[in-house]
Amino acid sequence: MKADWHYRAFTLQEHQSRLRRAKAQMQENDIAACICASPELIYYFTGYDAHTHHAIGSQALILSADDHEPTLILRDGDEPQADESLVLGSVQLFRLGAIDLATLIGRAISNLGLERKTIGMDMSGPVMNAVLADQVRGVLNQCDFVDCWRLLGKLRTVLSEHEICYLEEAAKYANIGIDAFYNKAQVGMSEIELAAEIEYAMRSAGSDYFAVPTWMASGARAHCQHAMASPRILKPGDLVHAEFSGVARRYQCVTMGSITLGEPSARMRQMAQGGIDAFYAGLDAARVDGRIGDMELAYRKALDEQGLSDCCPMRFGVGISAAYPPVWENQITIQYESDDLLEPGMAFYIHSSMQSLEDKNGMLLGGSYLMTPTGPERLDKSLIELVIIDC
Repeated sequence: MKADWHYRAFTLQEHQSRLRRAKAQMQENDIAACICASPELIYYFTGYDAHTHHAIGSQALILSADDHEPTLILRDGDEPQADESLVLGSVQLFRLGAIDLATLIGRAISNLGLERKTIGMDMSGPVMNAVLADQVRGVLNQCDFVDCWRLLGKLRTVLSEHEICYLEEAAKYANIGIDAFYNKAQVGMSEIELAAEIEYAMRSAGSDYFAVPTWMASGARAHCQHAMASPRILKPGDLVHAEFSGVARRYQCVTMGSITLGEPSARMRQMAQGGIDAFYAGLDAARVDGRIGDMELAYRKALDEQGLSDCCPMRFGVGISAAYPPVWENQITIQYESDDLLEPGMAFYIHSSMQSLEDKNGMLLGGSYLMTPTGPERLDKSLIELVIIDC
């Protein structure tokens, strides 16, 4: 363990700044309080860091728009994690299964005198399920409810200097992983074995755990873009692609790569070149105060010009910041429908996610970027090309 290591990732002042911005957004939107179950929001505002959200109904954060401090409701078994990581807010403990979380949330809102106000819930987040949301509505049946996941989550899309440092550290782990992918892949090993080499390399170097497992596919399943690594054995001539993230203090730097074990086919080369050209067309459209959706428009225009428009159903990319399973993305989505504007401090990954269902070819060409005042700055070092591995 590093001598200067400590569990709290950010200062009290940084958390207070985040809370002030959240309260301002709530007041502007006439929201009296927000109920958050999503771990990334809890971590962002309070510093509490524990992978315990998988037990549905085990935790919630109450943020009020007035001067009250945040209240974090946790099951009693998680008190030690709060002791070592919580920076801002008070903790209320309960025994899981002995009382409903919704009842405790209702009491907290009532204690704030907000029973007849408009309340936000992170209903479109990855953790707030329908049962818990319905239970909260039942307990607070005189409140009006709105979804606050995007409202609060947008605050996380522009990173502070401290957050950027963690993202850059995560990029170092991602680069170690992509090196392992290029150097360890060989005929005769399974996809699972190759994924293990990637993950072992990153974790051994110090990477935090991943919000999304390593995606990998090869050969006859190469057209599967979000596939879990399988027992399939790599063979000569296979196209193999992988996508994964390096992680530092929950900040995810996503990287990806595509290789062939031996000489690629003419179709593979065609898809790769088209994907490369389209990737850089989309990247060139990234500019401060520019419309995020214009990046995908430029990307898809380049694909159309090469007759490859049917080879890429995926969106061009997503935003990245702190994340927990099951997702690594934040509220930025890089697709042509998005009217949001790019700002310095935003981080994202973009890719040519090439996918041909007709001949079962597929590849991933892309990486992660930080938006700066002068344009996007590359974070990881994966090669935007189809890498040929001798076998």
